[in-house]
Amino acid sequence: MSTELPAESVVAIATVIAALIASAISFVNLTLTKEQKTSEFRQIWIDALRQDLASFFATARAFARASQEQKLFGGGSKEGAPLALTEEKISDLRYQIAETRYRIQLRLNPKEIEHLELLRLMQVAIEKQQQMLAGKGDTDAIMKAIEVAAEYAPQILKSEWERVKKGEIPYRLARNWVAPIMFFGSFFFIILLWVEKIKI
Repeated sequence: MSTELPAESVVAIATVIAALIASAISFVNLTLTKEQKTSEFRQIWIDALRQDLASFFATARAFARASQEQKLFGGGSKEGAPLALTEEKISDLRYQIAETRYRIQLRLNPKEIEHLELLRLMQVAIEKQQQMLAGKGDTDAIMKAIEVAAEYAPQILKSEWERVKKGEIPYRLARNWVAPIMFFGSFFFIILLWVEKIKI
């Protein structure tokens, strides 16, 4: 049976629907704002990680070359040593490598396989350097280890950038499901009120 709603009922239903729509809009806006800020922080994190990785690889290479020349020429003060790095400078390079290595480690997620693999490759490069300092390795092995790690690192940066572009999961849910449902639900109830009829 179909009956026409009295004006009071129409007003009451419209008030309830308006309140529901307002609540849904507030929820969507809050979610979008929060997740947008999360994406901004993630982008800052990516940029900082990229800088730390570049610093680590560049410093590791410089340290490898300096160690090689120290071994060949007996220190930076020797004539003919192209890099002419002192013991103090080499010590500074070692500190920079350790500092950036731990900064990178603190930025990465120990639960993600790709992140653990990058740390492992970086550790291999460090171990190769330690071997050379102990007289058991050479510069080529260090350079190769550094390049392997450097070639792997962009995979992490790319995957994180893809995550930024897609947005966080709550953001995607709000954008792809909550907002459309809210729109079509509101449209349906507006049409229902417009005809002022309901089946009971």
